[in-house]
Amino acid sequence: MVKWLLVILLVVGAIKLFRKPEAIKAKEELNAVDTVQDPITGTFVSKDTEYKVKYYDKVYYFSSKESMDKFIAEKRG
Repeated sequence: MVKWLLVILLVVGAIKLFRKPEAIKAKEELNAVDTVQDPITGTFVSKDTEYKVKYYDKVYYFSSKESMDKFIAEKRG
C-alpha cells in the first residue's frame, strides 16, 4: 500500500515538474502571429501585410510589392 502511494506521488510530482505553467502557455499564444507563404518567393509573411490580392475568392499575401506585381502579371497572362 505504501509502495503504491509513493509511486503515485512520484508520478504526480514528475507531471507537475515537466508541465508548462498556464501563464507561460497563455503568453505564448498571445505572441503567436498568423503567417502564410508568399506564392512567388516562398517566404512566410504575416497576414497583416499591406501586400495582398484577392483572386477568385482567395486572398494571396506577399512579402513585397515586386512579388505582388509579378503574381498579378502572371495571372493576367
